[in-house]
Amino acid sequence: MLSPSLVVPAFASWAFLVGASVGSFLNVCIYRLPRNESVVFPASHCPWCNTRLRLTDLVPLVSQLVLRSRCRYCGQWFSWRYFGVELLTGLCFAGLAWRYGFTWQLLPYAVLTAALLAAVFTDLDCWLIPDELTLVAALAGVGYDLALLVRHQTQMLRVPVPWPGHEFQAAVPQSVAGMLFAGGVVLLVGWIGTRLFRKESMGGGDVKLAAAVGAHLGLTAHLLSFFLVAVTAGSAVGIILLIARRKHGKGYLPFGPMLAGGALAVLFFGQWLTPALVRIYDPSVLWWLLAGHS
Repeated sequence: MLSPSLVVPAFASWAFLVGASVGSFLNVCIYRLPRNESVVFPASHCPWCNTRLRLTDLVPLVSQLVLRSRCRYCGQWFSWRYFGVELLTGLCFAGLAWRYGFTWQLLPYAVLTAALLAAVFTDLDCWLIPDELTLVAALAGVGYDLALLVRHQTQMLRVPVPWPGHEFQAAVPQSVAGMLFAGGVVLLVGWIGTRLFRKESMGGGDVKLAAAVGAHLGLTAHLLSFFLVAVTAGSAVGIILLIARRKHGKGYLPFGPMLAGGALAVLFFGQWLTPALVRIYDPSVLWWLLAGHS
C-alpha cells in the first residue's frame, strides 16, 4: 500500500498517462472534425500511404519518439505537434488530478479541458470550433450540476422574471444560468463588434465555447475571472501582433485560444486568481455574481 504522501503523486502520474492517451484521440479530433470526418471510422492510418497503423504505432508519446516522427511503412514525416498535444493533455490531466484529487468533480473538468485543448488547435488551423467539442463540454457541465442537484449538494438559482402585473422567480440550475450568461455576453460583444467594424468580429464557435465554460463555472465570480483573463490575453496578443507587423488591424485573431486560456487559468488557479481579480476590479455591478462565489 502506498504511503499517504505518495497517493497524490501516484494518482497524478496515472492521470498523466490517461491524459496522454486522450491527447492521442484529440489529435484525431483536431484533424477530422473540421473536415466533417468520423473520428471512429476509418481506423488510424498513415495519411501518406494509407496503411492502417498497428497498436505499436499508436502508443502515446513513445511511438513517435521511437519512430523519430516518421511513418514506419513509407518513411514520411509526421508533425511533432501530435507529440505536443499528447504531452500537453497529459500534463493538464495530471494538474487536474493534483488540484482536485480523486473526486467526481475531476471528471467533468477533464472533459472540459480536453474539449478546450482540441478547440484551440482547430481554431488556429481552420478558424473553426466544431460543435461536437462544445456540446460534449456543455453536457458534462450540466450533467454534473444536475447530479449535484439530485444529491442536494447544490441549489437552484432564483432568477427574477418580470411579468405583466407581477414578478415571479424562476428556478434555474447554476450550469444553465452560467451557460446562458457566458454565451450571451460573447454573443453581445460579437454583435457590437460587427456593427462597429462592419464585419464579423466573433464566430458562433466562440459563443458556444464560452457557453460550455459557463456550464461548468456557473454564475460565480470565477466566470468573471474567465472573461477578464480571456480579454486580457486577447488584447495582449493582438497588440504584440500589431507591433510585430504580422497584422495591420485587418486580420482575424482567433478568440478560441483566449477563451480556452481563461477557462484553464480558472480551473487550475481559480482559488487564488479570482479573489485577486475581484479585489483589483471591484465589480460592484456584478454583485450578484460575487454572491455566488465558490
